[in-house]
Amino acid sequence: MIHYAVVIPAYNEASTIRDVTCRALAQCADVIVVDDGSTDDTAGAIADLPAVLLRNGKNLGKAASLWRGMQHAISLGATTVITLDADNQHQPEDIPRFLELACKHPDHIIIGSRMEDGRSFPRRRYIANRIANFWISWAAGYRIKDSQSGFRLYPSSLLGNRKLRVSTAHGFVFESEILIEAAIRGHSSLSVPISAIYKPNSRASHFRPVLDIVRITRMVAWRLISRGLYPRGLFKAFFFPRSRLKLHTIGMDGLAMLLLSNVVILLTAGLSLWWQWRTVYRIALSSPFTAPASTYYLVLGMRLQNGCIAPDYASRLTRAILLQRQNPQGNILVLGGVTGAGEISEAQAGKDYLMDAGIPRTCIHTEDASRHTLENLRQARAILGTALNNQNVLITSRFHLARCHAFSAGLGIPHHLCAADDVLPMNLRTLMRLLGEAYYLHWYVVGKTLSTWMANRRMLDKIT
Repeated sequence: MIHYAVVIPAYNEASTIRDVTCRALAQCADVIVVDDGSTDDTAGAIADLPAVLLRNGKNLGKAASLWRGMQHAISLGATTVITLDADNQHQPEDIPRFLELACKHPDHIIIGSRMEDGRSFPRRRYIANRIANFWISWAAGYRIKDSQSGFRLYPSSLLGNRKLRVSTAHGFVFESEILIEAAIRGHSSLSVPISAIYKPNSRASHFRPVLDIVRITRMVAWRLISRGLYPRGLFKAFFFPRSRLKLHTIGMDGLAMLLLSNVVILLTAGLSLWWQWRTVYRIALSSPFTAPASTYYLVLGMRLQNGCIAPDYASRLTRAILLQRQNPQGNILVLGGVTGAGEISEAQAGKDYLMDAGIPRTCIHTEDASRHTLENLRQARAILGTALNNQNVLITSRFHLARCHAFSAGLGIPHHLCAADDVLPMNLRTLMRLLGEAYYLHWYVVGKTLSTWMANRRMLDKIT
């Protein structure tokens, strides 16, 4: 059973602290407010509430207040500590969702991610967060969705670890550094989608996009330099995301081709990668979101988010629903295996989604043994067999279309491409995704070209 406490650092939050504390008390009996030397009536606003009030004699900063509150929570016997801000940007009513995920993953940090609600972000804050996410993910060795969110759940086994080395000099640096240090100690993080709440009349954020990003970058740079730039961390964070495509799944031949692909990129000063990026971008931009009537609509799966369908995956399934309703004789084949310990497969989640939308069970087929796109399509080829024809339709997100097209052509699968999204959204996230797809495509093209030239039948059997 989880015994948890809520820690709320507060500095001059007299206008909001009572509301936040009352709502937190409705979720948890142990609420600890750390008044960080406020010069207004922050302490008086909650004096009559059954919350623990700790007061710093002077303003020490968010990091020092968080750390003091965390250690007090542990002294009360808390096995889990939840932190949230005092300015009403976090909703304590989301706490049960954090606890539900923590029960399944007790040694993980749970972060409330606002990145799914990017339209509500102030533009500068959103860009600054994306930059911070890149560096911190590299240093931690896995992709972190929202490294700057203060709404978190920490296991006390991490906070009580005497080997934990983090500075409490600066608040936002502390919240970034603890993710890196936690990864070194074997504690990674998972995310829970939350709303990005920025009210027009709220006080200005304590986060300073320029100064705090400089401080975070300096801290991360030192961490990376001390680990020899940690190229494995960059590789794991952005080219082999957690629980998706592991190094051991590609074999020695695949690893050799990957290394050769990187050599080609270096020898061409990046021009070969740029050429593939042009291909990925052109196909993403120009592919239709309509398709001819087909016997089979193949829906490419996508990693589930804490067991739930991600928005991009939902758009793929929705496109298949629209096409199948226009052609009731059509079948939908959903592709994708298990993408996390204890979770259902991507294909099963997709099937449930389709059935909830009213698609007949007899029209839905699944493939749930594959681990990545190439295996998805190889399995689809085996399942369909003689049913493969020139009217097969591949449905996936625009950024993913070029890779699916290349793999399908290499596997001899006749197909039409159909984009899940009506248009290609042009933002930083899309550009990063296109670059990642270009890297994968470059690896595939180099591997296929060299394997053909060397008549490496073993490798060709894997990719064609």
